[in-house]
Amino acid sequence: MRIGILGSGQLGFMMILESRNLGYEFATFDIQPGPSRAISDAYFGPGSEKDFVDSCDIVTFEFEHVSETALMLANQEEKLVPGIRSVDLKRDRLREKTFLREGEFPIADFEPAYSAEEALRKSRRFGRSILKMTTGGYDGKGQFRVDWGKSSSYEVPDASYVVEELVDFDHEASLILARDSSGKKVSFEPAINVNHRGILLTSSTPAKDHGMGQIAGKLADRLDYRGVLAVEFFVKDGVPIVNEFAPRVHNSGHHTLHGSSVSQFEQHIRAIAGLPLIKPKLFQPSGIVNIIGREMNDHLRRKILSVEGTRLYWYGKEPRRARKLGHVNIIADTGEELEKKIGAVKDIIYGKNIDDYF
Repeated sequence: MRIGILGSGQLGFMMILESRNLGYEFATFDIQPGPSRAISDAYFGPGSEKDFVDSCDIVTFEFEHVSETALMLANQEEKLVPGIRSVDLKRDRLREKTFLREGEFPIADFEPAYSAEEALRKSRRFGRSILKMTTGGYDGKGQFRVDWGKSSSYEVPDASYVVEELVDFDHEASLILARDSSGKKVSFEPAINVNHRGILLTSSTPAKDHGMGQIAGKLADRLDYRGVLAVEFFVKDGVPIVNEFAPRVHNSGHHTLHGSSVSQFEQHIRAIAGLPLIKPKLFQPSGIVNIIGREMNDHLRRKILSVEGTRLYWYGKEPRRARKLGHVNIIADTGEELEKKIGAVKDIIYGKNIDDYF
């Protein structure tokens, strides 16, 4: 069987790397070749969307913002897994938020706005809010914080927005689960996430569930989902509030490469290919530090790997500011030791100049 992956970035790369042992072939399609091209059995570029889909038995994706033509062809040929509904919802924040509200999931209050003027006017109801462009934004892009108690005027690009009430959360978290075609679900341990300028910086597990697993399972069922699904939360006073979901493997699940009985990447391939799912077991406290906008060299590589329990994953992408270029997996014997190691690795990578890279 050949599995097609839309997108050739690091997530597709790790999907292939972690699933080679299953005996499948892998093809990738992308507008520009990325890291996974080097380990794909076949690579397809622009203009070859139909050839790509026809050559595959199953087509999945590593990211929502991939070729519309290839997505539609795979969907028409009933090869796309997860289904097109999850992608459609994810590529429009208003549709995603409306879907969550109609499903009675716990979310922050929001209002739609169809211009910058309307967004700023509606934001006054909340006092403090986040204006999120309905399309195109990720990793903090297309998002603007508005606090009318601190300023009397704001300027934002003219666009359609979701105007969302600002949540004073205690921490951010995520939960990753897998669901197969029969509806069976298995979950990884929740993770606590720390973002910098809207981009995930560190993630660590285990963390308290606070009911996140139940909410994520309900969402997977409502989507009739097949594959790995990530759900991001704000946690306030022990209550989880859904921020957004990702219909794919997720950055906050990279720790599963090192510290769990199965990685999120192999689990995704198992789910979409109809293989038995593995109930994830966390072997020991695990976490990651993302490498953002920071070029790699031998000195930095040695310093990172001098911290016991680290493994380096470098994606081979062209360095630029605010771009995810790699990550470091970290394991420890205790949660306290893990946090110390995460802090040490973060200091090695960024020092006191983290804003220079984001």
